[in-house]
Amino acid sequence: MLVKWRYSAFHRSPLEEMLKEAGRDQLIVTGVYAHIGCMTTATDAFMRDIKPFFVADALADFSREEHLMALKYVAGRCGRVVMTEELLPLPASKAALRALVLPLLDESDEPMDDENLIDYGLDSVRMMALAARWRKVHGDIDFVMLAKNPSIDAWWALLSREVK
Repeated sequence: MLVKWRYSAFHRSPLEEMLKEAGRDQLIVTGVYAHIGCMTTATDAFMRDIKPFFVADALADFSREEHLMALKYVAGRCGRVVMTEELLPLPASKAALRALVLPLLDESDEPMDDENLIDYGLDSVRMMALAARWRKVHGDIDFVMLAKNPSIDAWWALLSREVK
């Protein structure tokens, strides 16, 4: 937990020391008021040689215009604007995988973890999108691999492997 005293999370806080002690030179910035505290923190991080990642879909603001202004400012001057999906390409658990896959199904019934997801309406386009997302971490994952055994259990076995 970090108490934030001013617009920048670095002001009157041990954040910079915490990052250095952990050997980190990157900061993921999320929060409310993107154009105020979040943008100031990202700029301050940049000025301290810490690379800020401004997570567009994990920031809020008073208006769309202010939100877009903050994204444009950070992207053009001090950091990289990303989406949550870019930072978290893999689900963290089998339950998270299930939560990711269930909205992609056409059926109202929920499959058991060992059941064929195609039987529940998962289409090839969505499967290809998942393969592309997961390939960022596991370079060997492709559509064919997912289609051979399209179940939560099989996919979790693929995704939970140690990254080499």
